[in-house]
Amino acid sequence: MNSDAIPREQRSTSDAIPSNRLLLFMRAARAPFLTVSVMPVLIGATLPFWLRPDGWTFSVARLIEMIVAVVLLHMGANLGNGYYDHVSGADPANPNPGVLSGGSGLITSGALTAGFFLKSSIVCLGLGAALGLHLNFIVPGNLVLVVGLIGVALAHFYTAPPVKLAYRGLGEIAVGLAFGVLPVVGAYYVQAGTFSWLVVRASLPIAFATILILWVNQMVDFKPDRDTGKRNLVVVMGPRAAGRGMVLALALLMFGSLFAAVFTAALIPLTLVAVLAFGLVRTVVADCWSHYGRPKMLAEAASSAIRLHLTLGIIIAGSALVAIGSR
Repeated sequence: MNSDAIPREQRSTSDAIPSNRLLLFMRAARAPFLTVSVMPVLIGATLPFWLRPDGWTFSVARLIEMIVAVVLLHMGANLGNGYYDHVSGADPANPNPGVLSGGSGLITSGALTAGFFLKSSIVCLGLGAALGLHLNFIVPGNLVLVVGLIGVALAHFYTAPPVKLAYRGLGEIAVGLAFGVLPVVGAYYVQAGTFSWLVVRASLPIAFATILILWVNQMVDFKPDRDTGKRNLVVVMGPRAAGRGMVLALALLMFGSLFAAVFTAALIPLTLVAVLAFGLVRTVVADCWSHYGRPKMLAEAASSAIRLHLTLGIIIAGSALVAIGSR
């Protein structure tokens, strides 16, 4: 997932390629985006406080293990995507790589090798999978295993051949599931030991917020993606339709699914305070509406989309905790 279209000559020193090995690794793993996987886990883990499934008990240890597992899997997917986007030519063709956009730029700059990305991806995926298997072993049933396998497959084959979902107009759906619905359902199951369609409904607002981040990033990368055959939906629709109609539609779907979840008791009514994040939504929609054809002007929209996702996740997870002792 990519976004920051600030040209090289205009970047702050914080966007310069770091010399520290750990900082290089975090840059390669797309550290600013890791909250995208943490927030759904927190939502799923706190939903039992509101939904109150029979016989459930909250486990801090399981929550921590779930977060570490999902973050490792996310890092592995990001590193793998960095490798495959380099091999395909999508990242080298992008003139604006940075902390948030167009790939990390670390392979093309020579700071790290393509082999480092691939090997690090395998290690992170392996460690995350091991933790997932442990959670599946200590939680009754095999839903954690099923959710984990689907999530890893979607994240890995987002850019990896032969599937290459992002190159076939399926990447947006894959990201919404892998970083929205599935981690919420999985985290809820790890705590409650049961599945509920209410949880799926409760996961939709954060799923649409995740897709919105990806969508703005793809608008920034429209030209290199188009020129290298990366047929995501932004490329298919074109920048005008993608930047106006679809960005507005995603914002409406995010808030619409939030209201629907509250109306059907999947989320606590307090969650509706998320409307206070309207300013962030307005920035994303207004900037994409006005600058859809000028990717260098979309940096604020990209960062606002990330902050919107973080704010929404904190509100949904925090609101569920308020339900302690109220039902």
